[in-house]
Amino acid sequence: MRARFDPAQIGWRIGRAHEPRAGQLWCPWDRTAGVIGPQGSGKTLDLLTPALLGAPGAALVTLTKVDDLLLTITDRSAGGRPCVVLDPFGLAAGLPELVWDPVTGCVDPMVAERRAKAFTAGTVKGSIQAGHGDSAARFYAAEAGKVLQAYFHAAALTGRTLDDVLRWVAQPLATVEPEETLRDHPHAAPFWHGLLHGALHGDDRTAGNTITTVQQALGLFFQADIRHRCTPSASRPATDITDVIRRGGTLYLLGREDPYASASPLMTALAEHILDTALALANASPWGRLCPPLLASLDELPSTAPLPTLRTRMANERALGISFIYAAQTWRQLAAIFGEQEAKALFGLTNVLVLFGGSKDVAFNQEISELVGTVRVARTTWQTGRGGRSITGEDIAILRADEIRQLPERQALVIAENSKPILARLTRCIDGKPGRALLARQSAARARLAEARGRQIPADARTAAAIAAAQHHGLTDPGRTP
Repeated sequence: MRARFDPAQIGWRIGRAHEPRAGQLWCPWDRTAGVIGPQGSGKTLDLLTPALLGAPGAALVTLTKVDDLLLTITDRSAGGRPCVVLDPFGLAAGLPELVWDPVTGCVDPMVAERRAKAFTAGTVKGSIQAGHGDSAARFYAAEAGKVLQAYFHAAALTGRTLDDVLRWVAQPLATVEPEETLRDHPHAAPFWHGLLHGALHGDDRTAGNTITTVQQALGLFFQADIRHRCTPSASRPATDITDVIRRGGTLYLLGREDPYASASPLMTALAEHILDTALALANASPWGRLCPPLLASLDELPSTAPLPTLRTRMANERALGISFIYAAQTWRQLAAIFGEQEAKALFGLTNVLVLFGGSKDVAFNQEISELVGTVRVARTTWQTGRGGRSITGEDIAILRADEIRQLPERQALVIAENSKPILARLTRCIDGKPGRALLARQSAARARLAEARGRQIPADARTAAAIAAAQHHGLTDPGRTP
């Protein structure tokens, strides 16, 4: 008897072809996918979560909602697979922590440069919101990268820690240690002291914006609680990321939409490090690739982890067993973060594009309509008398821009490589009997999380402890009764 082919072994399910009517639609793991849809359209529950649940190997997941994490963590932990969570804001207390030291490895100048550029790439969105244009934001991010790579490199060369880097970042014009280290240390990257000096002591306005961007890139670490949760210590050793990937585990990077305390720089840098680790494992593999593949599921890409190397990775690393699915709410988000040309290049390298309805970007909808193409329709005209019949051809859009905007819920337009466009009917992962079981496991995980949160020190207790410490050190106003 001939064995039936199981498509789940080589890809993830998109849905069922609705127009033209056909069978199920699957995306192979060695193909990149992009998902564009407004908030609440179903990107996560219809596509990203099912893909993650079906991923046969390790996974890197960026996300902003705790409930999305709790929906998958139980299933992803099955069979003893490790799951660790980067949780800078303490939203998922009690779950296994992902602890990472950004200074580690920066003795290598290439590591220091890549890490610094990743941190500063995560500041672009905040800079745009603060009033800088997208091109200006990317310029200052590049200048800030020169400073930060010098700080990481100098700290690693001298055995210093992230605390020392933060001290330099707080007062970059008042410290000389990094520049002296880079000038005098025999293992320092040549000429980096000059790059550091030039970035900090150039035109006043440029230098000022550069310093602000540097401080923004590491701003999250100035919160003591966040720094404690995200950096190793004697009681909290660094996570062995290589081991997690080898064992088919999941690395969750949990951020949140917060204009005052963005985790994007940290998440971008850590995501780049995880992908670099996966790439090293792929190159060292006897097969020349990761087998099974690693899935990089990048939800809300522009606001969580806008990887500066994403385009290059999508072009080169999918053949090495690293699969990419990214999601964004609008095309304009991608263009603002990456730049128009880079965003277009990213689209060009996306093998499978899945578009939800609801977009109010008229220009983008029209561009997609043109991408879908036209169909030639014959029109017959009858004339009275001797005119008889005439037949003419007319090219009309397969899908007009307004029809793309009006796509109903749980349907999406799929544009896959050189295939004809398909309207897909999607299946939500929480539907049916499997969905109810998934929700039950989410509910149990949520209860465990609530119990762990109950063990945290309440805010009023921390306030009382702080005031008591201030009184002990004579920092309170003696004439004022607390």
